[in-house]
Amino acid sequence: MDRAITLLIVDDVRAFLDLERTFLRRAVCKILTASTGMEAIKTALAHRPDLILLDVEMPEMNGIEAARVLKTTPGLSAIPVVMVSGTQRKDEALAAGAREFVAKPLDEERFLDLVRRHVPIRERMDARREVRTPCRITADGTGGEGVAADVSVSGLRLETDLHLSLGDRVTVRFSLPYRPRHEEIRADAFVVRLAPGGVGLGFAGLSEADRWRLQEFIAETAD
Repeated sequence: MDRAITLLIVDDVRAFLDLERTFLRRAVCKILTASTGMEAIKTALAHRPDLILLDVEMPEMNGIEAARVLKTTPGLSAIPVVMVSGTQRKDEALAAGAREFVAKPLDEERFLDLVRRHVPIRERMDARREVRTPCRITADGTGGEGVAADVSVSGLRLETDLHLSLGDRVTVRFSLPYRPRHEEIRADAFVVRLAPGGVGLGFAGLSEADRWRLQEFIAETAD
């Protein structure tokens, strides 16, 4: 059996770590995280990841300094390092040894394209089902309404007038139609794509019971 690809994601902002993990929810890979440059080096030494995605501005040791250490450490120097940052320090990052510098924010498609340029990750293709069912949304304490469509166990397409931005964390509640009784699904999710009239949501928190209900629902044939 082929060894699973290992990715190390480094960022001191928990929301970005969670968002990037959500982008990889269908990827067949092992995900490691770190929140400082020093922690990234220690994790890389212990696990030898296949790719390191590194933020620039972090405490203790920033991403530029960490990249220099990674690129001069035996056993780590060949690991590709990609800077994913909201700063404008591209020239410094490349000079420190980064193979690529990408500006935040990234949506799911751009992030996965970035990873694929450096490592051959495989992705599971989740079955989906087209629906149109009312949905309640809560984002940063603000409630709203919408329509849940194109659902899978990993996410859904949401049509809503609520203003949402890439990376926003939301809670969604919707009922499954075509059932003997309506069953409500509740999920924590991130906005992973923007589209006219709505957004793509990637589930970051879904109970096993709700996952089972979704799987059963998607496998059915609607009347």
